Amino acid sequence: MNKDELRRIGLEVLRPSDDGDIVRWLEANVSSIPDSPMPGPFRSDRTPWIAEALRIAADPEVRMLTIQASIQSGKSLFARLYLCWMIANKPGPTMLLQATDPEARDFSIRSLRPLFNCCEPVARRLKPEDSDRSTTIDFDRMTLYCRGAWNEANLQRLSLRTVIGDEAWLYPRGHIGEASARVTAFGWMGKRIFMSQGGTAGDEWTQIHESTDMREWHFSCPKCGALQPWEWAQVRLPESAKETGTWDLLAVAAGTTYECRSCLERLPDNNATRLEANAKGAFVATKPASAAGYVGLHWNALACMSWGELGVLMLKAAEAVDLYADEEGRRLFKQKRLALPWSEEGGAIVNLEEAGPYQAGDDWPHEARITPKGEIVGREGAPEGSIRFRTVGIDVQRGSFWIAVRGWAKTGHSRLLHYGKAETWEQLDDLVKRFEVNRGLVAVDSGDQSDTVYREAGAKRGWKCTKGSGQLDFTVRDRNGTSKRFYSDKQKVHVPGYAQRAELIVFSALAAKDILNGLRLKKLHTYPADAPAEYPEQLNAEVRVIKNGRPIWQLRAGKRDNHALDCEVMAMLIALRWGLVGREASELGDLPSEK
Repeated sequence: MNKDELRRIGLEVLRPSDDGDIVRWLEANVSSIPDSPMPGPFRSDRTPWIAEALRIAADPEVRMLTIQASIQSGKSLFARLYLCWMIANKPGPTMLLQATDPEARDFSIRSLRPLFNCCEPVARRLKPEDSDRSTTIDFDRMTLYCRGAWNEANLQRLSLRTVIGDEAWLYPRGHIGEASARVTAFGWMGKRIFMSQGGTAGDEWTQIHESTDMREWHFSCPKCGALQPWEWAQVRLPESAKETGTWDLLAVAAGTTYECRSCLERLPDNNATRLEANAKGAFVATKPASAAGYVGLHWNALACMSWGELGVLMLKAAEAVDLYADEEGRRLFKQKRLALPWSEEGGAIVNLEEAGPYQAGDDWPHEARITPKGEIVGREGAPEGSIRFRTVGIDVQRGSFWIAVRGWAKTGHSRLLHYGKAETWEQLDDLVKRFEVNRGLVAVDSGDQSDTVYREAGAKRGWKCTKGSGQLDFTVRDRNGTSKRFYSDKQKVHVPGYAQRAELIVFSALAAKDILNGLRLKKLHTYPADAPAEYPEQLNAEVRVIKNGRPIWQLRAGKRDNHALDCEVMAMLIALRWGLVGREASELGDLPSEK
């Protein structure tokens, strides 16, 4: 060893680790990404969600990081870039997992090593004896093991500071936990990073991701600046693409837009729009984590892929279900493009616009009336004493209420007239009076604070008390004796101190939500363009899944509030009991949907 070599080694030992920004370091040191469709050095402005993910991963307070993201949106690139920074600045024994040993070997040779060679600080640390065909890569002060998660022997014996797992949804159950245990010896310095597309509801990967704070990538609307998540519900397929009754896929590809849920601007489908929208983006936590330092990140293909192209993929998947009952396309779309866990859910995956082309205060000439004889008629020619066919659903919370007011046409079409929050029973009185709703058409949830609801809603005001049930049907009395329905006969509830008894209707929560879902799919059940932002968010908060062989509606991952859905179920229940929903169109037969 000569003097110059000894000096170089000494300087390398004394060189401080990089404590600056990981993204700036990568932009300065990664000269090229060999397999990238965009030539040149790493640039964070192309994929700002990866830049933010890298900064989060580099935070020493983050002990567990999960990334659930769409395919071809940067998950694997994130892992390779993070390894470059770590090898040069925070070296320590590390294992990178792919699903199988052959996949790990291929990833090591074709993806990892070429990038390492394009990062001079990393290439300089490769030991001379390292073999470029080996899946164990030896660096100065660090060994990187590339292994397959299916081989349980790979998850034993090693003591590691960092474990990085790719496509974790494919691992055998328990192997994520086995891999995580390898960092125990390093205590607070141990870090676990797992990445995947969407898995299957209830699997180990999904449970681990849901134990984090589940941060969602939000973009900033180029028009109004509102920060919001990329959501499939905001994709607008062009109505003109289905004028002949079948979808014109070329028109879908060319005419699909994305609607800002704040200002309702229709964003054009091009890369410039997505770049501008993502430039001021950020990850926003959707729930508390189960432990300190547990961070989860999610982004989907809407952030980086043509919405029209995604619309075509979705329609083809829906067509396969309709024609052949083949769910594979839907599963792939949900897991790989939306990066969500797959479950056997009901309904369609087509998200057409439900917000009608009207404002909340607009006059609606088709709104029905109830005559003094209990007949449902149109507005024109309604006899004196008729009342508007408007129903109210009220979701009772601790110290507040959510209320939905809905108007109905004879055909079963309906419009949301008001949705909002009230603080007192007296405020509810004012809203019911303001919208001229008959007390017999008001339904209030009594599942919580039952005694209070029976007293205030039932005995004092004559409103209907309701309660959702897991029971599928009820035996009811009718003109033919008895029959089965999804809601019970009215039950009288005695309230101490009141002569008037409260009326309680118990209903099947599953059946009611299924019926409401059907009305929405048929475009009979709409809401105004100026509905509050929380309304569609809460209305779409649940998804239909199969659990233990039975269908149920449950909250989607990351959602907590479903008040609008509960309110609408109760408002619909009243219309159903009147026999309105499901009637065939008469003079309104020319109104097939709210267009």
